[in-house]
Amino acid sequence: MKFTRSVIALFAGITIMQAHDKIPGAPQKQTIVLKNAKIHTISQGTLDGATIIFDKGKITAIGKNIDIPSNAEVIDCTGKSIYPGFIAPETTLGLVEIESVRATRDNVESGAYNPNAKSAVAYNPDSEIIPTVRHNGVLIAHVVPEGGSISGKSSIMQLDGWTKEDISLNQTAALIVNIPYMGVFNAPWISKSADEQMKEAENNLRELKEYFNKAKMYSLAARNGLAENAQDIRMEAIRPVFEKQMKVMFSASKKEQILAALEIISEHKLNAVIAGASEAHLCLEELQLARVPVIIPRTHSLPRNDEAAYDEPFALPSILESAGINWAFSESSFWQQRNLPFNAGTAVAFGLSEEAALRGLTINPASMLGISDRVGSLEVGKDATLFVSTGNALDAMTNKLEHAFVQGKKVDLDNRHTDLAKKYRTRYKQMK
Repeated sequence: MKFTRSVIALFAGITIMQAHDKIPGAPQKQTIVLKNAKIHTISQGTLDGATIIFDKGKITAIGKNIDIPSNAEVIDCTGKSIYPGFIAPETTLGLVEIESVRATRDNVESGAYNPNAKSAVAYNPDSEIIPTVRHNGVLIAHVVPEGGSISGKSSIMQLDGWTKEDISLNQTAALIVNIPYMGVFNAPWISKSADEQMKEAENNLRELKEYFNKAKMYSLAARNGLAENAQDIRMEAIRPVFEKQMKVMFSASKKEQILAALEIISEHKLNAVIAGASEAHLCLEELQLARVPVIIPRTHSLPRNDEAAYDEPFALPSILESAGINWAFSESSFWQQRNLPFNAGTAVAFGLSEEAALRGLTINPASMLGISDRVGSLEVGKDATLFVSTGNALDAMTNKLEHAFVQGKKVDLDNRHTDLAKKYRTRYKQMK
């Protein structure tokens, strides 16, 4: 009995740690007006001293000298800035809570090929991490599974709401494919020789290509109808890719991986995105020709190669912008997403314009994920998913959110970090 009580207490503790207590915002019932603000529309430049109005979750007006409805809730934003909600384009947010606790990790399925796995099924909208992320303006996340050659299907989630059904913008956004690492690892614990590693990588890449060929043949056959006993759940999961109904996101960092991904994209005419493209600057011409957008890894990184310049990760966004390639910022894993805007700030310090940096957090990822008709910029008719900051949202020293809205719903900006800060500040006040 004593052991049983201990186990129950352990799992109860895990449950508590997994669920935040912030109440999701209620659907918007009253028109809201944010006036006298510096509005970063993204699509139509920056408007100083302007007003934005939204009702029932949609933006209804934006600009200067516009009529304010008499029954509206008016918020004076003098001296403050308004931005579209930032988008995390590749993250395991909501799939992992505590890395050291296996029961809270739902980002990886067993086996190499799991196209039928869906991140939306495992997504936890009550993750304790979510409020800490949206506190810095990240209000939308592209949640991706990991592991194997084909990890499964990703989902696009708004970071406020009760259930995964009502907060998802797209529950099956993209098929996640991992290109094998085309290089050699050197470490004391690596037992395979360089030749063995390269041969294994080539075999894995060949198997992946064969899997795509098999899936394409299955898709062609399925159009004419298949007997029930001939249907394959994994092949059925890939069919939307070949029928142009779903994107493919290839994880490829090195030049060789990027080129391998582009080869598969070209052969099957896929609607694709390349993520983790740390060496995208080494294959600019190929990316330009293919017109494939890329998601770059976190800017706050060390150079990937010993011979690379110290500022290679910092300068990569500016290089891609100059080359006319559609690109987006990303951060690692899940809790680190709170630092996503500050990666953009660092890129500005290394040659990128602030306007381009904001596009890399908003409309660029929105367009490559197929949600730019709803979010990514502040325009009449789009979702009222935005936030108000007293400072520069790309600057960790000044960014401070006062208000945030997801489809017009007010977001509670408190989180575990702010709660603990209040707690321990109170302690020191009591000691005086």
